[in-house]
This record gives sequence, C-alpha cells and structure tokens, in this order.
Amino acid sequence: MDNLAHHWMARQQQAGRRLCLMLEGASQACQSLLAVRSVSQYRSLYAQTSLAELAATGPVVLLLDRVGEPALLSLLQTPQMNWGWLGSMASADLTDLTQHWRDRLLIGPQGDQALYRFYDNRTLARALDHLAPEQWPPYLGPLISVCYWHEQRWHSADNPAPGEYPVPDPAPWLSTPNPQADAILHANILRYLLAEHSEDLAALFQFQDPRVWLSQVLEQARAWQWNRPQQLEFLVVRRLEEATRASKVHWPPMTGELPEDHFQRVVKQWRSVGKADE
Repeated sequence: MDNLAHHWMARQQQAGRRLCLMLEGASQACQSLLAVRSVSQYRSLYAQTSLAELAATGPVVLLLDRVGEPALLSLLQTPQMNWGWLGSMASADLTDLTQHWRDRLLIGPQGDQALYRFYDNRTLARALDHLAPEQWPPYLGPLISVCYWHEQRWHSADNPAPGEYPVPDPAPWLSTPNPQADAILHANILRYLLAEHSEDLAALFQFQDPRVWLSQVLEQARAWQWNRPQQLEFLVVRRLEEATRASKVHWPPMTGELPEDHFQRVVKQWRSVGKADE
C-alpha cells in the first residue's frame, strides 16, 4: 500500500472520522466490497436520479471500516486504474454526502444534460487544482478531507469548511480545463466519421492523413467560434465532402460577421449548392 494513502487513512481514523470510498461501479473490486456490506453502508449515486436505470453498474460511495480489506488493498495497489478516490466525513450516515454529489451529477439545461464524472479521481484532481481553496467547500460539501491519485502519486486535500452547500450558479468547477479534451474530441470525431462517412474518409486517406486534416478543421472551428456540437458536425462532415468532391461553398466569415450569422449563412449557402447540384 502507498505510504501517503496509508498515513492519510490512519490520520483520519485517529481524528475520529469515518472513511468512505468513491468508486466506479462496474468492477470486480466494487462487487467484492459491496458483497460484505449492508445496504446502509453504501449508496448508488445514480439511484433516485434520471440515470436510475443504470444504477446497478454506476458509481457508488461506500463506508470503509477495515483498511486491510483485500479488495481495498487491491485498489490501492493499482491507483493508475483511476477507479475513484477516498474521503473522510464526520459520521457514518451517507445520506447528506450522497445527496450532495447527486446534486452535482448532471449539468446543463433539462433535456440537454451531460454527466459530470466527479467520481473519477482525474476529474476531482483537475477541479481541486483549478479551484481556489475558498471554493472547495461547495465542491466537497460534507467531506472533511480527500485522498486521490494524480500525476503518478497520491495527493490529499482538506476541506476548509465542510458542510451542506447549494450548487453555485455558475458552478466554478465546470470551467475546469481538461488537458485531454482536444484528444478526446479528436478521437470521437474520427470514430464517428469512420462509422458514418467511411467512404469519404477512405477517399481522404488516399492523399492526406485524416488526423492532420481534422486538426486543421478543428483549428478553423476554434477561430470561427463554432463550438456547438451541430456546428462542429456540419463543419467536419461538409469539409470532408469538400476534400473528396467538388464544392462551391465560401467558408470564411465576412468582415464583421458574428459567429452565429456566419454559421447560418454557410449552412444556407451549402443547402442552395446542394439543390443546384441535384
């Protein structure tokens, strides 16, 4: 077991605090830990939310009484698997902690919500690095301290004011930069093109590396401030068609043209070109 994680757990228990584990649900370690616990000793984070149908395989928070549990030791010996993180709190009641994180689970307007993966140690680490310490309490809520793996070593952070907090609007942790965001977007778009536009992608590959081409297109999207998913999809798919077929679309913005006006004009132009070619 890593010394820092071990010492952190020992200090929390010596201070009379209860240990908990925030854990990805779809793992053998999770099943082993839940098998020896009563229903009062763990909570599914997805239960009683709009993701309830996924509760059986979703993340859980559970109490830790024995730091020598084989399943826990196995997790602590493989932190690079990014299975979650450790926390401490004042009591063994998981109710307030569970509600705190459920309130922060889904982000965005109703009908267009996304999942905030707070149970991933990488997400927690980026948020704590990004937030000022005075912003930690609304993020960590009832947790007194946390211990997590980040950048090849264990870290710990103490909450300066544990308690119940409403979700701020806007929530500052949602502006946390993700250093992997561009790589993830890049990979997802290539995967989409391979599934939905494989012929055009294969044609492009004959004379250009699709990865280089996509990097150029995404740089164009950033310059034009076309950030919405439908704008990215339109730009990528139509530029792929353009690269492998004839195209008459005038892409650059006009002088003083706002990003949304620019997008709508190009869409309208593309549609008129398509009709002319029919």
